[in-house]
Amino acid sequence: MLHYKQITIHHIFTSPEHNYFTREKFDVGSAPTIEHDSIELFNGRGLKGDRFEFSKYPITLFSREVAEAVCSELGIELDLKLFRRNIIVSGVHLNSLIGKRFKIGNIEFEGLAHCAPCTWMNAVMKKGAYSSMSGRGGLRVKVLSDEVLSCGDMELVSEMVLDENPLKPLGKPKLPKV
Repeated sequence: MLHYKQITIHHIFTSPEHNYFTREKFDVGSAPTIEHDSIELFNGRGLKGDRFEFSKYPITLFSREVAEAVCSELGIELDLKLFRRNIIVSGVHLNSLIGKRFKIGNIEFEGLAHCAPCTWMNAVMKKGAYSSMSGRGGLRVKVLSDEVLSCGDMELVSEMVLDENPLKPLGKPKLPKV
């Protein structure tokens, strides 16, 4: 049985180089974050021209609701570019999609893993950003079709019912006692 959910894609960002990852601790780079109204996605790759285009985890979806909550908790102005995530969405609990295939519009994705925040968030935003994002840093996905993705209202189709709370952090796994 398929489940349908209305979501919104607010922003699409790419950057040709890393500003945090691969750099010395708290040495923030100056590579631009480029915003797109639409962008080409490539099967098994990612966003055209992005620094992660050919990586194991090519695209990161991030919740606008989480971004707003983090900035509110920190008492700072919302600047979505600081998060360095690719696709900013609202209306879906992203952690529900880990390990699942789903479609946004005509584009098929596979949710690969939670995108854990890094300590860089404390350096570029404010101390406390890292812990505020823990368990809700976004969803790393792989695209499974060549398509163009555009900003706007979309329908997300999944084979499972999705959690309704986009702010809910990723739960810690219950490991068997040894």
